[in-house]
Amino acid sequence: MFNIDFTFLFTAINLLILYIVVRKLLFGKLGAFMGERSGAIASDIEKAEALRLEAEAMQKEQKEHLDASYDERKKIIEEARQQAAKEYDTVVRMAKKEADRIVADARNETERERDRLRKELKREMASLVIAASSKVIRANMDNDRNRALIDEFISDEGAA
Repeated sequence: MFNIDFTFLFTAINLLILYIVVRKLLFGKLGAFMGERSGAIASDIEKAEALRLEAEAMQKEQKEHLDASYDERKKIIEEARQQAAKEYDTVVRMAKKEADRIVADARNETERERDRLRKELKREMASLVIAASSKVIRANMDNDRNRALIDEFISDEGAA
């Protein structure tokens, strides 16, 4: 039935020894390598997860900083607008005062000029009256009539 041959036995023993040697030498190192590789992969996954969480935290922090900077920008712009409005009001108020002062000075100068011209006109009129009086006196020696003419002339010229 079953005949065991020496070659068969020797081949079976050789295979058994080869299996033990390969298992000790090759499978042990291969198992250790696979274990290390699995550990490294697991470690990399943990590191990646930690980095992802850190990136999310940094992103959230950056968003908060950005929101804060937008708020600060709005505040600065509003303060600048308020300051500009105050300065505008101040400049307008000062310009109005200066314009009022210039108008008042112009009115005063006009009034002074008018007074000066009236005085000059009165002097000129007096000179004309005297000149006219001199001609009338030379031409006509009637004092009462001359006086009436001079008074009439002065009242006519004074009304003008």
